[in-house]
Amino acid sequence: MKGPTKKQQEILLFISSFISEYGFAPSLREIAEHFKVSPSAVHYALTSMEKKGLIEKNNGGARAIILPEETRKDRINTPIPFFSSEPDEEMIKNGSIESLFIPSSLYSTSSFAFIVSSWSMKEGGIIPGDIAIMDCEREAKDGDIVLGYPEGGEGKMELRRLRKLKTLTELWPENDSMGITRSKKIVICGILREIRRKY
Repeated sequence: MKGPTKKQQEILLFISSFISEYGFAPSLREIAEHFKVSPSAVHYALTSMEKKGLIEKNNGGARAIILPEETRKDRINTPIPFFSSEPDEEMIKNGSIESLFIPSSLYSTSSFAFIVSSWSMKEGGIIPGDIAIMDCEREAKDGDIVLGYPEGGEGKMELRRLRKLKTLTELWPENDSMGITRSKKIVICGILREIRRKY
């Protein structure tokens, strides 16, 4: 099989640089805008690159491009499930069609990431549009920032700070306009590891 063309090499370099800077792959539209070509031209090029094994696609999501190990070479970043907003338990269980690349030092089998949409932690410096990298490889401790909700409740999952009391567990927002959630049992789907911000 023939190797990559000059244009495919340029696209590959752009994808790799984009992933290095932002942690996730560019969308088809972003690639098209960068090279000033039509999205259909990019789609054709990516299909050809996939056939050559230069890239892989994860179920056709908007940012579903993955660089194979042999293409990444000395990169040590690892893909994890990436959601466009706070996921629920079922979404986390089923996985995501998009990926975020994180350093191997942050990776665990329970890692996932999402784009923050809530203002619940604004006074803690976490705002909508930030990317939260989570995992649940350990038990959440008092004071951890977690993604959770009261067991049996129908409230939306949000990032909150965990407070463990003798008989109750609380989810504290860092936003004076929002109330504290209290319950005997809090379902925790992830513990915050890192926040990224795309400027």
